[in-house]
Amino acid sequence: MLQYAARRIALLIPVLIGVSMVSFTIIHLIPGDIVAVLAGPMVASDSEIAQNIRQSLHLDQPLPVQYGLWLMGVLHGDFGNSLTMGLPVGPQIAQHLPVTLALTFMSLTFAVAIGLPSGVIAATTSGRWPDTVIRLFALLGLSTPAFFLGVAAVLLLSLYLPSFKTHATVELHADLFGGLKALLLPAFVLSLAAAATVTRYTRASMLEVLREPYMATARAKGAGRVRVLVRHGLRNALLPVVTAVGVTAAQLIAGAVVVEQVFGLPGVGQLMLNAIYHRDYTQVQATVLVVTTLVVLINIAVDLSYYLLDPRIQRHG
Repeated sequence: MLQYAARRIALLIPVLIGVSMVSFTIIHLIPGDIVAVLAGPMVASDSEIAQNIRQSLHLDQPLPVQYGLWLMGVLHGDFGNSLTMGLPVGPQIAQHLPVTLALTFMSLTFAVAIGLPSGVIAATTSGRWPDTVIRLFALLGLSTPAFFLGVAAVLLLSLYLPSFKTHATVELHADLFGGLKALLLPAFVLSLAAAATVTRYTRASMLEVLREPYMATARAKGAGRVRVLVRHGLRNALLPVVTAVGVTAAQLIAGAVVVEQVFGLPGVGQLMLNAIYHRDYTQVQATVLVVTTLVVLINIAVDLSYYLLDPRIQRHG
């Protein structure tokens, strides 16, 4: 188990380096001048002042040198200072990250709580009306963008239920319960597409398992229907479902960027979009690295769950 986990974690390093190199290059190739953003076009027109600013930010160096300086700082735990605010980037990300993590975790919980039983019900009633209804709602969930659902939820609740706070202050460190309560609606909106994905994977996997001979054998031995479905059916259908959960968890992190903007949540997504708008290279680069790390860690967790669920991987891992 430890060797299997170590091999998967070792893959984290080249992936993060590759992503950071690509994002660093793309950010610096975006048209525009950061000096004009920082000092204004009038000051930036003064070549001496502009040159001093570029030297202080190492912008006069070639891109490989700039990347090397940034990477050395990251390896020492220093993400650098924000170009627009002058504050260290690390504490800012640490301040916004709990909101994004809580939103993603709550959304994933909703997705599994909705998708898993829906998929089982759809599989056991295949061809009948419950299966048709569930598949229809799953298709709607996959087809409707999260930002549209978020805007629609805000508008409808503002008109018909004005007492419900669609934009509430989220301060998890000061009021954990109140902060989580404020995340319920955004998390539910974000979870619908993920729930549809989990439903479809669970239904397809359960349909295959229900055709296996050991399911009929278990029923013939007198086991109850629920016990057969859960112990013999769902347990053997979990591998594809785990894949779906892992994929949707990574998608939820990306989708949180949009949902945070719709509901005004102070998460990493809002921090990243503000940094992109102000061409804050340091802030964008650090945020992309953190988000990428989260996605890779989720993939590693999915691989480890495969190891625990499938004995074949344990024998050959």
